Amino acid sequence: MKLRQKKRADFLVDITPLVDVVFLMLIFFMVSTTFNVTSSLKLELPSSHATAQQKEIKQVTIAISADGKLFVQDEAVTDEELRPRILNATHGDPNIRVVLRADSESHHKRVVYVLDTLQGLNMSKIGIATISSDAQENQ
Repeated sequence: MKLRQKKRADFLVDITPLVDVVFLMLIFFMVSTTFNVTSSLKLELPSSHATAQQKEIKQVTIAISADGKLFVQDEAVTDEELRPRILNATHGDPNIRVVLRADSESHHKRVVYVLDTLQGLNMSKIGIATISSDAQENQ
């Protein structure tokens, strides 16, 4: 009597569900991660004794570096590009707040140029960024 042994089928491990779970976890962590948007420009702001009001309002930031370069929303612009870039950032709305961040070593002429450009665009809500005197003394 001859006994035959049937060959066992090779077991295959299906990793498709594992890959699905890994991709779902990746998507979850990408969506749930918060990003802090901070300015990458290193400016030394002038000091002020006034207290700042902290509100979450849509605003456009214009920066002037110590060497006179202009930045709108942290993107470098030339003098000719300043006006169209501001219009693009504010969508032509003159009621959007504009914050001017000028380095304390920048020339007054550059600040006046930006303020004149904003006035020509009928921007009425303009603020100038400073740091408090107390914060400057602590540094």
